[in-house]
Amino acid sequence: MSTHVVTLTTAGRLLVAATALQCVSCASHDVCSNSYTLSTDSLGLAYEVLVWPPRGQDDSEASFRVAASTSMSTNVRVRFPPATDNCLIMFGSVRLYCGQTIDFTLLSTVVATFTSTTSDLSGTLVEASMPVAVYTSNARVMIGPSNVSGSTSEQLFPMSAWGRHFIVAQVPDNYQTGYSIRVSCGRADNVTVDVDGVPHQLTSQRPLTVDFPDNRPAYISVVGDSGTTVQVVQFVRGATVATDSGAPAALVLPAVERFSNVYNWSSLVIGDVEFVTVVVRQADISGLRLNGQAINVSDSAWLIVSNSSDWVAAAVQLSASSYSLEHTGQRQFGAYIYGYIPARCAFAYPAGASLPLQVSSTCYLHFKSELL
Repeated sequence: MSTHVVTLTTAGRLLVAATALQCVSCASHDVCSNSYTLSTDSLGLAYEVLVWPPRGQDDSEASFRVAASTSMSTNVRVRFPPATDNCLIMFGSVRLYCGQTIDFTLLSTVVATFTSTTSDLSGTLVEASMPVAVYTSNARVMIGPSNVSGSTSEQLFPMSAWGRHFIVAQVPDNYQTGYSIRVSCGRADNVTVDVDGVPHQLTSQRPLTVDFPDNRPAYISVVGDSGTTVQVVQFVRGATVATDSGAPAALVLPAVERFSNVYNWSSLVIGDVEFVTVVVRQADISGLRLNGQAINVSDSAWLIVSNSSDWVAAAVQLSASSYSLEHTGQRQFGAYIYGYIPARCAFAYPAGASLPLQVSSTCYLHFKSELL
């Protein structure tokens, strides 16, 4: 889409108008950059960008997009993370820098895009007067010690849908490579998270990165203050040896608190290899049904999630075009989709999540008065 940007220096704000619009609930991606699409009822007012850093070369890029979802104009504030060396962020033709805060107005269903080839955009805070959608992307990125580059694209959960407990699952068909996770805490400071039994300290706008080259499932939890929540994104590394089929991918993890007892989804890619990875309490395995049938997974395929009480994870290769995964006893469990087109690209996204509905009226009035 084409976007016209007008800078109003006296008010310190940017007014964004567009000649082409993009629908919030049906954002398009390339064939291997599928992501879970949130309903407009689940969009929020506050987000934190979490993406993989670019390599600092012209062929690698990180970006995020903010999309308005209502017929009203939406006031948006973007607060970039603290200054770093060689930081340059492009907003259309406008040059921006780390440490800056900008205000702008989005018209109905307009998308504002921020890109950088040099800087980690993670930690950027996005606050809006009305619900918005926020998407993150990487282009030509290498994740971990890889020799394969690719693209990723994910829709972020709003802060109101974050949680305190997360389960990261193994990546099917990518056992020689593993994954990395990034954790962020929004506006909070001095937050302690336990990652696979090791405590880490988080501060505002400074995401944590932890590598799992052995590809084992792991448990992540917030320690202490019961009101603090975080977000977690799993970044699948690209292949490093000939036996690997993987390429970079990103998965926004729903918290355990957001698990459901039923998931429905359709396969979006033709000619791919696709899996659903199920994370469930060991006592609940027998109640799982995939398209009405018991899941055909051997006992040895269920891997214990380290440092959890009784969670396990297993991947099931898929072969149909549409799926229903449920628990007959209505027990909550997690389901993550991962797939790839051999020698081309990979994708990952949650099969679903139980997200809260958003209420925006009082927040809108507060935000509007703050900007005036």
